[in-house]
Amino acid sequence: MPRIAWISLVLLATGVALWFGYAFQGSYVDADGVLREPFYLLALGWFFVIAGGAVMVLVVGVVMFKRIRRRK
Repeated sequence: MPRIAWISLVLLATGVALWFGYAFQGSYVDADGVLREPFYLLALGWFFVIAGGAVMVLVVGVVMFKRIRRRK
């Protein structure tokens, strides 16, 4: 497995870990009536998942291209 494939898996795992962090940290209303939640974890999670998915698509495309080219 190419090194860049491992990088994409790490990006995907980081994104999922950020989502779990958001889910387990929870939200609350403070004394002033303001909702406090770690919304940035959702945005960062999506960023890492999309980046990991894009890198994974790139890796699969390169591997398929090399296999098709090798057969000819």
